[in-house]
This record gives sequence, C-alpha cells and structure tokens, in this order.
Amino acid sequence: MTGMIEKKYSAVSLWVGVVLIGISIYFFLASVSLISPPATAVVAGLLSAIIGFVMLSSGASLIRTYVLARIADQDTATKAG
Repeated sequence: MTGMIEKKYSAVSLWVGVVLIGISIYFFLASVSLISPPATAVVAGLLSAIIGFVMLSSGASLIRTYVLARIADQDTATKAG
C-alpha cells in the first residue's frame, strides 16, 4: 500500500443516519397525530415519541461518527504526506 490510504469510513453509515433521521420525523409526526383530540391514544403517542427520539439520536450519532472519521482520515493523510 505505498502511496494509497486505506478508506476507514463508509458512506453507508452516512446514508443510514439520514434514513434514521427521516424515520424519526415520521414517528414524531405520528406521535402528534396520536395525541391529538380525535384519537387520544396517549400511551401510543408517547411511545412513538420515544422511538422517534431514539432514532433521531442514533442517526445523528452515525452521521457525527462518519464526519469525525473522515476528518481524522484527512488529518492523518495530511500529516503522512
């Protein structure tokens, strides 16, 4: 591997993070619709909000990990080259 830098990060984690954030928005909207007055399923609404929050935080964590790995890889490449 002379002159080549091994890629230690994958764009899959970036896209999975974006998809998880999109799904979390769906769960947040579902929780609002479950708590609204025509159908008052409060427990299901709160559970949906919790699931949305967990998906949001995991998606943001995946994206943050991807960005940090990419920055660290570029920093390593700059110091080595």
